[in-house]
Amino acid sequence: MNKRAQLGMAMFLIAEAVFFSLLIPACLYLRALPIFFDASGLVLTALLLVSALCVWRGWRWAALALGAVFVGLLFGTKFSLLTAVHGLFVFAGLISIAVVPVSALRTVALYWYFFTGVWLVIFLVSRGWA
Repeated sequence: MNKRAQLGMAMFLIAEAVFFSLLIPACLYLRALPIFFDASGLVLTALLLVSALCVWRGWRWAALALGAVFVGLLFGTKFSLLTAVHGLFVFAGLISIAVVPVSALRTVALYWYFFTGVWLVIFLVSRGWA
């Protein structure tokens, strides 16, 4: 993939980092963090981590399947603005993984890894708050 696409993705991810670095503390302040029942948060985290591994290995369709299960289960948890916004970004990532050519998968992988990291922060902050 060309360097311009990777630079564009990096700039987009910087903007998203700023967005989530403001959204997460706002949800903390408003006590609007997601509540995960039983092991649902661990299952969601495992799904996203394994899907990131699949993207890294180049297993596009396995990553899509795991990501789709993540989004489906995510919206089955108690509603939270934070999880809804993150779920929309993961859904956009699923569409990207499905439609980009194989040569661009590396650039989309940056997006996927970033939102996996955002999920880890959301999950850890939610667990620490509860």
